[in-house]
Amino acid sequence: MEYRTLGRTRLRVSDVGFGAMTIGGEAFGPTDDAESLRALNHALDLGMNFIDTADAYGRGHSEELIAQVLRTRRHEVVLATKGGNQYTVRQGLRNFDPAYIAGALEQSLRRLQIDAIDLYQLHNPSAEVMRRGEIFELLDRFKREGKIRYYGVSLETAADGIVAIETGKPDTLQVVYNVLHQDPEAELFPLAMRRNVGIIARVPLERGLLSGRFTGPESFAKGDFRARLLSGRDASDLQQAVEKIGFAVAGDVPNLAQAALRFVLSHPAVSSVIPGIRTVRQVDDNAAASGKRLPEAHLARLRELYQNEFRTLAFH
Repeated sequence: MEYRTLGRTRLRVSDVGFGAMTIGGEAFGPTDDAESLRALNHALDLGMNFIDTADAYGRGHSEELIAQVLRTRRHEVVLATKGGNQYTVRQGLRNFDPAYIAGALEQSLRRLQIDAIDLYQLHNPSAEVMRRGEIFELLDRFKREGKIRYYGVSLETAADGIVAIETGKPDTLQVVYNVLHQDPEAELFPLAMRRNVGIIARVPLERGLLSGRFTGPESFAKGDFRARLLSGRDASDLQQAVEKIGFAVAGDVPNLAQAALRFVLSHPAVSSVIPGIRTVRQVDDNAAASGKRLPEAHLARLRELYQNEFRTLAFH
């Protein structure tokens, strides 16, 4: 497993991390808690030390599962979680009132059964919230109190990341970045590199579409929110895009998912990529991309395809 320093923090994280949204259940259909725990432990066995979760994932269930692993393996984990999604009212309802975030942090600490969180992230705040700055004053207080080591922002858009960096406050940014969603490369990544802000890349497989296994709503399990996103849409354009990316499966690149992960890892701004994981097999599949990059010629071709054809296809 390869490790990279997460921006200006002192955290050394595995370049392939464990995206823990899926083990929370609900969003992606049924999950098996026993298998989720096996996957978490197997990931740590392989050196995959970066785990990213949120209080809203499974309404706290993801954090509760991770707590079971932390009891005996806390020293092996760089743990990131998020707050700001007021899921007890409605999933996706954002609340960044300092009093709410203070309570959300305390509840995350309780569910995780730890004294301090390595990286606490605001869960998709608006540009206005970040410009006001009150929430960053609160997070600075948490750092002084030892409840968090560093803090960052999970972004709704790459443009929000520019605002976040301009405040001079977040240590890290989490952003959607993949073959079909390359817009962070234009402005956000260069600015983050100049300011030494760590980048965590999420949705690297475009919710599974870049694995090549899903072609329409019928491909997903009952209860999987991705079926709703594709419902009523002609998926042929997505299928054609996936086919055009197929050229990258060559040489030592065994499949499309590996090509997609290597694309993300090839950008020097990225500290860690966090594909969603819920099984031991997925741990092995994703860990296989660690330390690997795509050839420059393939990267250039994928960027050309994005500029000319993929810009309107992003599905996340």
